[in-house]
Amino acid sequence: MRHVLNMGILLGITVLLAAGGCATTGSGVSDEDQIGAVLGQWKEGILAKDADKIMATYSENFAHDGYDYQGKDKAGLREFIESGIDEGRFDDVELKMEYTDIAIEEDTATVYPIDYTIWEGTVTIELILTKEDAGWLITDMAIEGM
Repeated sequence: MRHVLNMGILLGITVLLAAGGCATTGSGVSDEDQIGAVLGQWKEGILAKDADKIMATYSENFAHDGYDYQGKDKAGLREFIESGIDEGRFDDVELKMEYTDIAIEEDTATVYPIDYTIWEGTVTIELILTKEDAGWLITDMAIEGM
């Protein structure tokens, strides 16, 4: 019983240190881990067909110029996602991210490739994240294919 209690305390301390960073080193959660958390939430939102969860990963400064569809800003992207959910574009989604690379340059990160497959076919997505006061958020994206 004592061993189980000690392991529980040790596990609790480990989780707190991992989440908050070690106070003695002055370092918090790495940029890679923060971006990974945003990507995890983005993926969970897509698989759950949860527009609010998906949109929480996007910056208010999101701009998607140069593409001919509705999602040119955050409001337009929300409409695009909500209509996509209604039209079945989020049914049976397969997201492949095992070969995804995260390249960070100062306060900007490029995440590529993410393969998004539905019944219509597969597109490859590149996400651009920017480090803002609220943390890393998606500020642009590029979609290849279909």
